Amino acid sequence: MPTRALMRQPATSEANAVPYAFSSRHFLKLIEETGKVGFWSADLRTERLSASLGLYRILGLDPAMELTFGFGLDMIHPDDQATHRDQIAVLRSGQSVSREFRIVRPDRTQRWILHQAEAILGQDGVPCQGMGVVFDVTAQHDALRALQQRHDRLNALIAATASVFWVNKANGEPSEMPQWMALTGQTHAQMQGFGWLDAVHPEDRPRTLAAWTTAVEHTAPYNTDYRVLCADGIYRWFNARGAPVLDRDGSVREWVGVCLSVPGRTRYGAAPSEAPAAAPRAVPAADETLTPAQVRGARAMAGLSKEELAALANVSVSTVNRLEAPGSAVRPRADTLLAVRRALEASGVAFTFEPGLKPGLREA
Repeated sequence: MPTRALMRQPATSEANAVPYAFSSRHFLKLIEETGKVGFWSADLRTERLSASLGLYRILGLDPAMELTFGFGLDMIHPDDQATHRDQIAVLRSGQSVSREFRIVRPDRTQRWILHQAEAILGQDGVPCQGMGVVFDVTAQHDALRALQQRHDRLNALIAATASVFWVNKANGEPSEMPQWMALTGQTHAQMQGFGWLDAVHPEDRPRTLAAWTTAVEHTAPYNTDYRVLCADGIYRWFNARGAPVLDRDGSVREWVGVCLSVPGRTRYGAAPSEAPAAAPRAVPAADETLTPAQVRGARAMAGLSKEELAALANVSVSTVNRLEAPGSAVRPRADTLLAVRRALEASGVAFTFEPGLKPGLREA
């Protein structure tokens, strides 16, 4: 055991000086009482070793039991024996040891331990003494295994439901999109910046770009449909949706999302062979187009969040953001604007378009 170390508090006078002496044994006992650490020392020329109470607790052994190197090595899990049974031989060769492996205790429970040990050379330069510390790291392994299980479940769910899983940088630029590259045939360099839009149908690009930039600017969920030119030369409909991953300070760390295959009809159209004959819908006159101020005011009057309005109108939150943004470069589709207007009117808001006056609104 290491020599004693003294710690003294300063005294104002020799008469009232109170010495406080603590041995290293006290410190080791305090550490071992956590139940996660144990120590050993031994003469490497024999089989016997001296173990601390903490090591006995980790190994699940009776402190009255005499420990030997052979017994300790026999406790190594059968699957780890081939890799880690050489530890004492390594120490006897003069090398240090740092290994992480499983043991099987007498009650048949398993524990993960981290073993670190050093060999001490004698005057003849031959290793004669060894000392080591053992840490119980089972909790860390259990947490890592649980995290891996959640990761595997997420991967399985994505593989079963999504054609593409993507990760973008905080500024919205592509980061990890291997499945997009496989779907479209684009290279990593081709999809950088807004290059990924080159794989989107020309008619859908303005709306798709507006939806994505609006989501990034407002740190809002992203949800839109568009056609993708796949690697086989065929355009197919996909629903793209994503969300920002935030740090503790509220800043965006990255964006994650998926592209889901949308067979047949979509929110922005239908396959020609599936387009149904529908009755004409009432569309407001050109001079009755809702303004961004009307949409914002009506939503506030109805007490609706952007998410609630989007759900009522069956549009995306990014669409609501675009409708409320003054000077948006993308003109909303007539059916989209109509759906939002009907949802707001159903919530008790009436829109006014009186000649000579600015467009307004009132309670219905």
